[in-house]
Amino acid sequence: MPGWQQLKQALTRPAGFSADGRRIGLGLDTAMDAQRRETDHAVADIEQYANDRRSKGEETSTIS
Repeated sequence: MPGWQQLKQALTRPAGFSADGRRIGLGLDTAMDAQRRETDHAVADIEQYANDRRSKGEETSTIS
């Protein structure tokens, strides 16, 4: 049989995850920020590549 302290903890601590999802939410938010940064960096690289080719007079269209 559980002790009184264990019974008290079982009855007073919230079951499952917190409603605001702090632990999960912070990890998810961090991952999404990292993905946004990677996407922004990739877009900037593509724009820089296109601008470099355009400044050299090369065609940047994907239509052949």
